[in-house]
Amino acid sequence: MTAEPGQAVLKPDAAKDCLFTADTVYTCTLNPNLVFHNGHELTSSDVKFSIQRALRLDVPGSSAPLLSTLRRIDTPDPSTVRFVLSRVDTQFGWALASPAASIVDEEVYDADEVRPRDQPIVGSGPFAVTSLADDELRLQRNATYVGRTPARMDVVLYRTVADSAALEDAVNTGTADVVWRGLSAAAITRYTRQVTVNGDGTTDAGYGMQTQTGTRVLMLAWSAQAKRRTDGDLRNAIAVSLQGDRTLDSLVPGGIPNHISAFPLGGSTKPDVTWSNQIRLTLGYDPTMPDGRDIATQVRTRLEDSGGMSVRLRAVDPTADADPPDLMVLDRKAWTSTGLAWLQPYLQAPLPASAGDVAELERQYRGAGIGEEADATRAMASLQRQAASDLVLLPLTQSDEYVFTAPKVEVPANSFGPGWQLGLWGMFRAG
Repeated sequence: MTAEPGQAVLKPDAAKDCLFTADTVYTCTLNPNLVFHNGHELTSSDVKFSIQRALRLDVPGSSAPLLSTLRRIDTPDPSTVRFVLSRVDTQFGWALASPAASIVDEEVYDADEVRPRDQPIVGSGPFAVTSLADDELRLQRNATYVGRTPARMDVVLYRTVADSAALEDAVNTGTADVVWRGLSAAAITRYTRQVTVNGDGTTDAGYGMQTQTGTRVLMLAWSAQAKRRTDGDLRNAIAVSLQGDRTLDSLVPGGIPNHISAFPLGGSTKPDVTWSNQIRLTLGYDPTMPDGRDIATQVRTRLEDSGGMSVRLRAVDPTADADPPDLMVLDRKAWTSTGLAWLQPYLQAPLPASAGDVAELERQYRGAGIGEEADATRAMASLQRQAASDLVLLPLTQSDEYVFTAPKVEVPANSFGPGWQLGLWGMFRAG
Protein backbone atom coordinates (compact mmCIF):
# COMPACT_ATOMS: atom_id res chain seq x y z
CA MET A 1 0.00 0.00 0.00
CA THR A 2 0.96 3.66 -0.26
CA ALA A 3 -0.54 7.14 0.10
CA GLU A 4 -0.14 10.54 -1.47
CA PRO A 5 2.30 12.63 0.60
CA GLY A 6 0.59 14.08 3.64
CA GLN A 7 -2.75 12.47 2.81
CA ALA A 8 -4.79 10.23 5.09
CA VAL A 9 -6.20 7.85 2.45
CA LEU A 10 -4.45 4.60 1.60
CA LYS A 11 -3.96 3.64 -2.05
CA PRO A 12 -2.98 0.26 -3.53
CA ASP A 13 0.52 -0.14 -4.94
CA ALA A 14 1.93 -3.66 -5.31
CA ALA A 15 -1.55 -4.75 -4.27
CA LYS A 16 -4.56 -4.48 -6.54
CA ASP A 17 -6.64 -4.01 -3.41
CA CYS A 18 -6.47 -4.57 0.35
CA LEU A 19 -9.43 -4.72 2.73
CA PHE A 20 -10.61 -6.21 5.99
CA THR A 21 -12.39 -9.46 5.21
CA ALA A 22 -12.98 -10.05 8.93
CA ASP A 23 -12.40 -7.98 12.07
CA THR A 24 -8.87 -9.34 12.41
CA VAL A 25 -8.10 -10.42 8.85
CA TYR A 26 -6.65 -7.96 6.34
CA THR A 27 -6.57 -9.47 2.84
CA CYS A 28 -4.50 -8.17 -0.04
CA THR A 29 -4.71 -9.26 -3.68
CA LEU A 30 -1.49 -8.64 -5.59
CA ASN A 31 -1.36 -7.08 -9.02
CA PRO A 32 -0.70 -9.59 -11.81
CA ASN A 33 2.70 -9.85 -13.49
CA LEU A 34 4.79 -8.57 -10.58
CA VAL A 35 8.51 -9.30 -10.96
CA PHE A 36 11.67 -8.32 -9.11
CA HIS A 37 14.49 -6.41 -10.78
CA ASN A 38 16.35 -9.69 -11.31
CA GLY A 39 13.42 -11.14 -13.27
CA HIS A 40 12.17 -13.46 -10.52
CA GLU A 41 8.39 -13.62 -10.10
CA LEU A 42 7.03 -11.76 -7.06
CA THR A 43 4.34 -13.77 -5.27
CA SER A 44 2.50 -13.85 -1.97
CA SER A 45 5.27 -16.08 -0.62
CA ASP A 46 7.77 -13.22 -1.07
CA VAL A 47 5.41 -10.85 0.75
CA LYS A 48 5.12 -13.26 3.67
CA PHE A 49 8.88 -13.79 3.77
CA SER A 50 9.62 -10.03 3.63
CA ILE A 51 7.28 -8.95 6.42
CA GLN A 52 8.20 -11.81 8.71
CA ARG A 53 11.85 -10.92 8.07
CA ALA A 54 11.24 -7.25 8.93
CA LEU A 55 9.63 -8.23 12.23
CA ARG A 56 12.42 -10.70 12.96
CA LEU A 57 15.21 -8.18 12.28
CA ASP A 58 13.37 -5.33 14.07
CA VAL A 59 15.97 -2.79 12.97
CA PRO A 60 16.10 0.13 15.46
CA GLY A 61 14.32 3.19 14.10
CA SER A 62 12.52 1.22 11.39
CA SER A 63 8.75 1.08 10.95
CA ALA A 64 8.58 -2.58 12.05
CA PRO A 65 6.71 -1.73 15.32
CA LEU A 66 3.74 -0.59 13.22
CA LEU A 67 3.31 -4.31 12.33
CA SER A 68 3.11 -5.34 15.99
CA THR A 69 -0.47 -6.69 15.88
CA LEU A 70 0.39 -9.27 13.21
CA ARG A 71 -0.13 -12.87 14.37
CA ARG A 72 0.47 -14.83 11.18
CA ILE A 73 0.37 -14.55 7.39
CA ASP A 74 -1.55 -16.99 5.19
CA THR A 75 -0.90 -17.33 1.46
CA PRO A 76 -3.69 -19.49 -0.03
CA ASP A 77 -2.47 -18.80 -3.57
CA PRO A 78 0.35 -16.84 -5.28
CA SER A 79 -1.67 -13.62 -5.52
CA THR A 80 -3.45 -13.58 -2.13
CA VAL A 81 -1.99 -12.53 1.23
CA ARG A 82 -4.05 -12.78 4.43
CA PHE A 83 -2.69 -10.93 7.44
CA VAL A 84 -4.23 -12.46 10.54
CA LEU A 85 -4.03 -10.03 13.45
CA SER A 86 -3.89 -10.70 17.19
CA ARG A 87 -6.56 -8.05 17.81
CA VAL A 88 -8.58 -5.46 15.92
CA ASP A 89 -6.20 -2.95 14.34
CA THR A 90 -7.80 -0.52 11.92
CA GLN A 91 -4.37 1.08 11.35
CA PHE A 92 -2.73 -2.05 9.99
CA GLY A 93 -3.04 -0.91 6.36
CA TRP A 94 -0.76 2.02 7.20
CA ALA A 95 1.90 -0.41 8.39
CA LEU A 96 1.83 -1.88 4.87
CA ALA A 97 2.48 1.61 3.47
CA SER A 98 5.70 1.92 5.50
CA PRO A 99 9.24 0.77 4.59
CA ALA A 100 9.08 -2.33 6.81
CA ALA A 101 6.56 -3.75 4.33
CA SER A 102 8.96 -3.42 1.39
CA ILE A 103 9.02 -6.68 -0.56
CA VAL A 104 12.32 -8.46 -1.20
CA ASP A 105 13.16 -11.65 -3.10
CA GLU A 106 13.13 -14.64 -0.74
CA GLU A 107 15.48 -16.46 -3.12
CA VAL A 108 18.15 -13.78 -2.62
CA TYR A 109 17.77 -12.23 0.85
CA ASP A 110 18.82 -13.81 4.16
CA ALA A 111 15.87 -14.34 6.48
CA ASP A 112 17.89 -13.51 9.61
CA GLU A 113 20.47 -10.90 8.61
CA VAL A 114 20.47 -7.35 7.29
CA ARG A 115 21.82 -7.45 3.75
CA PRO A 116 25.46 -6.24 3.52
CA ARG A 117 26.00 -3.05 1.56
CA ASP A 118 28.29 -4.79 -0.90
CA GLN A 119 25.52 -7.16 -2.02
CA PRO A 120 23.15 -6.29 -4.91
CA ILE A 121 19.88 -4.59 -3.95
CA VAL A 122 16.94 -6.50 -5.42
CA GLY A 123 13.50 -4.96 -5.19
CA SER A 124 10.47 -4.44 -7.39
CA GLY A 125 9.94 -0.67 -7.28
CA PRO A 126 9.98 1.98 -10.00
CA PHE A 127 13.79 2.12 -10.02
CA ALA A 128 16.51 -0.53 -9.85
CA VAL A 129 19.79 0.25 -8.09
CA THR A 130 22.71 -0.05 -10.50
CA SER A 131 25.44 1.20 -8.13
CA LEU A 132 25.78 2.27 -4.50
CA ALA A 133 28.64 4.15 -2.84
CA ASP A 134 28.92 6.10 0.42
CA ASP A 135 27.80 9.34 -1.18
CA GLU A 136 26.18 8.26 -4.44
CA LEU A 137 23.27 6.11 -5.55
CA ARG A 138 22.63 5.42 -9.24
CA LEU A 139 19.13 4.32 -10.25
CA GLN A 140 17.70 3.05 -13.54
CA ARG A 141 14.04 3.03 -14.48
CA ASN A 142 12.41 -0.37 -13.98
CA ALA A 143 10.61 -1.13 -17.24
CA THR A 144 8.72 -4.04 -15.64
CA TYR A 145 7.35 -2.03 -12.71
CA VAL A 146 3.67 -2.52 -11.89
CA GLY A 147 2.23 -0.13 -9.33
CA ARG A 148 1.10 3.39 -8.51
CA THR A 149 4.34 5.36 -8.99
CA PRO A 150 6.12 4.59 -12.29
CA ALA A 151 9.41 6.40 -12.88
CA ARG A 152 9.46 9.28 -15.36
CA MET A 153 13.24 9.41 -15.85
CA ASP A 154 15.42 6.66 -17.32
CA VAL A 155 18.34 7.35 -14.98
CA VAL A 156 18.60 9.24 -11.68
CA LEU A 157 21.83 9.93 -9.81
CA TYR A 158 21.28 10.73 -6.12
CA ARG A 159 24.30 12.30 -4.45
CA THR A 160 24.99 13.59 -0.94
CA VAL A 161 27.55 16.29 -0.22
CA ALA A 162 29.43 17.39 2.87
CA ASP A 163 27.79 20.70 3.69
CA SER A 164 25.60 23.60 2.64
CA ALA A 165 28.47 25.32 0.83
CA ALA A 166 28.83 22.34 -1.54
CA LEU A 167 25.09 22.40 -2.23
CA GLU A 168 25.14 26.13 -2.93
CA ASP A 169 28.01 25.58 -5.34
CA ALA A 170 25.96 22.89 -7.13
CA VAL A 171 23.07 25.35 -7.51
CA ASN A 172 25.24 28.28 -8.58
CA THR A 173 27.11 26.21 -11.18
CA GLY A 174 24.03 24.30 -12.37
CA THR A 175 25.58 20.89 -11.68
CA ALA A 176 22.49 19.58 -9.82
CA ASP A 177 19.01 19.31 -11.28
CA VAL A 178 17.26 19.07 -7.90
CA VAL A 179 18.43 20.13 -4.43
CA TRP A 180 16.54 18.89 -1.37
CA ARG A 181 17.56 19.44 2.28
CA GLY A 182 21.08 20.22 3.43
CA LEU A 183 21.01 23.96 2.74
CA SER A 184 21.63 26.11 5.81
CA ALA A 185 19.11 28.65 7.09
CA ALA A 186 21.33 31.44 5.74
CA ALA A 187 21.41 29.87 2.27
CA ILE A 188 17.62 29.45 2.27
CA THR A 189 17.26 33.12 3.23
CA ARG A 190 19.55 34.20 0.40
CA TYR A 191 17.69 32.14 -2.18
CA THR A 192 14.31 33.27 -0.89
CA ARG A 193 15.38 36.88 -1.31
CA GLN A 194 16.57 36.21 -4.86
CA VAL A 195 13.29 34.50 -5.76
CA THR A 196 11.36 37.47 -4.34
CA VAL A 197 13.42 40.10 -6.14
CA ASN A 198 13.84 38.43 -9.52
CA GLY A 199 10.92 38.98 -11.83
CA ASP A 200 10.69 35.38 -12.98
CA GLY A 201 10.44 33.87 -9.49
CA THR A 202 13.77 32.04 -9.68
CA THR A 203 17.16 32.31 -8.00
CA ASP A 204 20.01 34.17 -9.68
CA ALA A 205 21.09 30.83 -11.14
CA GLY A 206 17.61 30.23 -12.59
CA TYR A 207 16.41 27.62 -10.07
CA GLY A 208 12.77 27.43 -9.09
CA MET A 209 11.87 27.14 -5.40
CA GLN A 210 9.07 24.93 -4.06
CA THR A 211 7.89 25.15 -0.46
CA GLN A 212 6.82 22.07 1.51
CA THR A 213 4.80 23.56 4.34
CA GLY A 214 5.50 22.23 7.83
CA THR A 215 7.39 19.12 6.74
CA ARG A 216 10.53 19.64 8.85
CA VAL A 217 9.99 18.60 12.46
CA LEU A 218 12.63 18.76 15.20
CA MET A 219 12.32 16.93 18.51
CA LEU A 220 14.51 16.23 21.53
CA ALA A 221 14.57 12.63 22.74
CA TRP A 222 15.85 11.06 25.93
CA SER A 223 17.81 7.87 25.36
CA ALA A 224 16.00 4.91 26.90
CA GLN A 225 19.37 3.96 28.49
CA ALA A 226 20.08 7.39 30.03
CA LYS A 227 20.57 7.13 33.80
CA ARG A 228 18.95 10.52 34.44
CA ARG A 229 15.86 9.76 32.35
CA THR A 230 13.78 8.86 35.41
CA ASP A 231 14.54 12.19 37.15
CA GLY A 232 11.24 14.03 36.87
CA ASP A 233 12.62 17.36 38.11
CA LEU A 234 15.34 17.26 35.45
CA ARG A 235 12.94 16.30 32.65
CA ASN A 236 10.64 19.15 33.63
CA ALA A 237 13.53 21.65 33.82
CA ILE A 238 14.66 20.69 30.32
CA ALA A 239 11.14 21.03 28.94
CA VAL A 240 10.67 24.47 30.51
CA SER A 241 14.11 25.66 29.36
CA LEU A 242 13.13 24.97 25.73
CA GLN A 243 9.57 26.29 25.97
CA GLY A 244 10.37 29.78 24.69
CA ASP A 245 11.82 28.47 21.42
CA ARG A 246 9.14 25.83 20.86
CA THR A 247 6.90 26.28 17.81
CA LEU A 248 5.41 22.76 17.83
CA ASP A 249 2.95 21.95 20.61
CA SER A 250 2.59 18.19 20.25
CA LEU A 251 4.46 15.10 19.13
CA VAL A 252 1.80 14.90 16.41
CA PRO A 253 2.56 17.89 14.15
CA GLY A 254 0.00 20.39 12.96
CA GLY A 255 -1.74 19.20 9.81
CA ILE A 256 -1.77 15.55 10.92
CA PRO A 257 -5.23 14.15 11.80
CA ASN A 258 -6.08 14.24 15.54
CA HIS A 259 -3.35 16.73 16.43
CA ILE A 260 -4.06 18.58 19.70
CA SER A 261 -2.14 21.21 21.63
CA ALA A 262 -0.44 19.32 24.47
CA PHE A 263 2.83 21.20 25.20
CA PRO A 264 2.94 24.88 26.28
CA LEU A 265 4.46 27.46 23.97
CA GLY A 266 6.21 30.63 25.17
CA GLY A 267 5.64 32.13 28.59
CA SER A 268 8.12 31.77 31.45
CA THR A 269 11.18 29.71 30.57
CA LYS A 270 12.83 29.79 33.99
CA PRO A 271 12.91 26.20 35.26
CA ASP A 272 12.79 25.18 38.89
CA VAL A 273 16.29 23.82 39.57
CA THR A 274 15.93 21.70 42.72
CA TRP A 275 19.47 20.28 42.83
CA SER A 276 22.63 21.94 44.15
CA ASN A 277 25.35 20.67 41.77
CA GLN A 278 25.29 20.89 38.00
CA ILE A 279 24.08 17.73 36.28
CA ARG A 280 26.29 16.64 33.39
CA LEU A 281 24.55 15.53 30.21
CA THR A 282 25.59 14.59 26.68
CA LEU A 283 23.57 16.02 23.78
CA GLY A 284 23.83 14.27 20.44
CA TYR A 285 23.04 15.50 16.95
CA ASP A 286 23.32 14.07 13.44
CA PRO A 287 26.11 16.04 11.72
CA THR A 288 24.48 15.51 8.31
CA MET A 289 21.25 17.33 9.22
CA PRO A 290 20.93 20.97 8.08
CA ASP A 291 22.36 23.34 10.71
CA GLY A 292 22.76 20.33 13.00
CA ARG A 293 25.50 21.67 15.23
CA ASP A 294 23.95 25.16 15.38
CA ILE A 295 20.61 23.71 16.50
CA ALA A 296 22.29 21.51 19.11
CA THR A 297 24.32 24.49 20.33
CA GLN A 298 21.14 26.53 20.81
CA VAL A 299 19.56 23.69 22.79
CA ARG A 300 22.69 23.44 24.93
CA THR A 301 22.65 27.18 25.58
CA ARG A 302 19.06 27.05 26.80
CA LEU A 303 19.79 24.12 29.11
CA GLU A 304 22.97 25.59 30.54
CA ASP A 305 21.30 28.97 31.06
CA SER A 306 19.04 27.22 33.58
CA GLY A 307 22.02 27.12 35.95
CA GLY A 308 21.61 23.44 36.69
CA MET A 309 23.16 21.61 33.73
CA SER A 310 26.47 21.18 31.96
CA VAL A 311 25.97 19.82 28.43
CA ARG A 312 28.59 18.31 26.15
CA LEU A 313 27.79 18.12 22.43
CA ARG A 314 28.55 15.00 20.42
CA ALA A 315 28.14 14.28 16.71
CA VAL A 316 26.34 10.95 16.45
CA ASP A 317 25.46 8.48 13.72
CA PRO A 318 21.97 7.53 15.01
CA THR A 319 22.05 4.21 13.14
CA ALA A 320 25.40 2.99 14.40
CA ASP A 321 26.27 4.57 17.75
CA ALA A 322 26.58 1.87 20.42
CA ASP A 323 26.83 4.41 23.26
CA PRO A 324 23.84 6.74 22.84
CA PRO A 325 23.99 10.23 24.36
CA ASP A 326 21.58 11.19 27.15
CA LEU A 327 19.63 13.44 24.78
CA MET A 328 19.41 13.47 20.99
CA VAL A 329 18.17 16.17 18.62
CA LEU A 330 15.97 14.42 16.06
CA ASP A 331 15.28 15.78 12.59
CA ARG A 332 12.84 13.09 11.58
CA LYS A 333 9.94 12.28 9.35
CA ALA A 334 7.28 9.79 10.30
CA TRP A 335 6.96 6.82 7.95
CA THR A 336 3.36 7.80 7.18
CA SER A 337 1.20 10.85 7.84
CA THR A 338 -0.59 9.36 10.83
CA GLY A 339 -0.55 10.22 14.50
CA LEU A 340 0.54 6.68 15.34
CA ALA A 341 3.62 6.94 13.10
CA TRP A 342 4.61 10.28 14.61
CA LEU A 343 4.21 8.91 18.13
CA GLN A 344 6.24 5.77 17.39
CA PRO A 345 9.46 6.81 19.24
CA TYR A 346 7.41 7.60 22.34
CA LEU A 347 5.22 4.49 22.15
CA GLN A 348 8.34 2.32 22.04
CA ALA A 349 9.86 3.86 25.18
CA PRO A 350 7.42 5.67 27.51
CA LEU A 351 8.26 6.01 31.18
CA PRO A 352 7.92 2.62 32.91
CA ALA A 353 5.15 3.95 35.15
CA SER A 354 3.15 5.04 32.09
CA ALA A 355 3.77 1.99 29.90
CA GLY A 356 0.54 0.20 30.82
CA ASP A 357 -1.66 3.25 30.20
CA VAL A 358 0.14 4.03 26.94
CA ALA A 359 -0.30 0.46 25.68
CA GLU A 360 -4.01 0.54 26.51
CA LEU A 361 -4.54 3.90 24.77
CA GLU A 362 -2.72 2.62 21.71
CA ARG A 363 -4.92 -0.49 21.72
CA GLN A 364 -8.03 1.69 21.90
CA TYR A 365 -6.85 3.85 19.03
CA ARG A 366 -5.94 0.93 16.79
CA GLY A 367 -9.18 -0.86 17.64
CA ALA A 368 -11.58 1.99 16.86
CA GLY A 369 -13.52 1.11 13.72
CA ILE A 370 -16.08 2.75 11.47
CA GLY A 371 -18.57 4.66 13.61
CA GLU A 372 -16.08 4.86 16.47
CA GLU A 373 -14.07 7.81 15.21
CA ALA A 374 -14.76 9.75 18.42
CA ASP A 375 -13.15 6.95 20.43
CA ALA A 376 -10.08 7.08 18.21
CA THR A 377 -9.86 10.86 18.56
CA ARG A 378 -10.08 10.63 22.36
CA ALA A 379 -7.42 7.92 22.53
CA MET A 380 -5.02 9.86 20.28
CA ALA A 381 -5.56 13.03 22.34
CA SER A 382 -4.85 11.11 25.54
CA LEU A 383 -1.65 9.69 24.08
CA GLN A 384 -0.45 13.18 23.22
CA ARG A 385 -1.27 14.44 26.72
CA GLN A 386 0.47 11.48 28.32
CA ALA A 387 3.56 12.23 26.24
CA ALA A 388 3.44 15.82 27.48
CA SER A 389 3.32 14.48 31.03
CA ASP A 390 6.20 12.02 30.61
CA LEU A 391 8.52 14.54 28.86
CA VAL A 392 10.83 11.85 27.46
CA LEU A 393 10.26 13.10 23.90
CA LEU A 394 9.88 16.85 23.42
CA PRO A 395 8.60 18.66 20.32
CA LEU A 396 10.79 21.59 19.36
CA THR A 397 9.89 23.15 16.02
CA GLN A 398 7.83 22.60 12.89
CA SER A 399 9.00 24.52 9.83
CA ASP A 400 9.01 24.49 6.04
CA GLU A 401 11.37 22.64 3.72
CA TYR A 402 12.33 23.66 0.22
CA VAL A 403 13.07 21.98 -3.10
CA PHE A 404 15.15 23.84 -5.69
CA THR A 405 14.81 22.79 -9.32
CA ALA A 406 16.93 23.64 -12.35
CA PRO A 407 15.26 25.12 -15.46
CA LYS A 408 12.87 22.68 -17.17
CA VAL A 409 13.06 20.21 -14.27
CA GLU A 410 9.79 19.48 -12.47
CA VAL A 411 9.23 17.81 -9.09
CA PRO A 412 5.48 17.32 -8.59
CA ALA A 413 3.98 16.43 -5.20
CA ASN A 414 3.80 12.74 -6.11
CA SER A 415 7.61 12.64 -6.14
CA PHE A 416 7.40 12.04 -2.40
CA GLY A 417 6.37 9.20 -0.14
CA PRO A 418 3.50 9.06 2.41
CA GLY A 419 5.51 10.95 5.05
CA TRP A 420 7.19 13.45 2.65
CA GLN A 421 10.21 11.21 2.08
CA LEU A 422 11.95 11.96 -1.20
CA GLY A 423 10.74 9.36 -3.71
CA LEU A 424 12.37 10.42 -7.03
CA TRP A 425 9.87 8.64 -9.27
CA GLY A 426 7.78 11.71 -10.18
CA MET A 427 10.69 13.91 -11.22
CA PHE A 428 11.13 14.65 -14.89
CA ARG A 429 12.75 17.03 -17.34
CA ALA A 430 10.24 18.94 -19.45
CA GLY A 431 10.78 19.53 -23.14
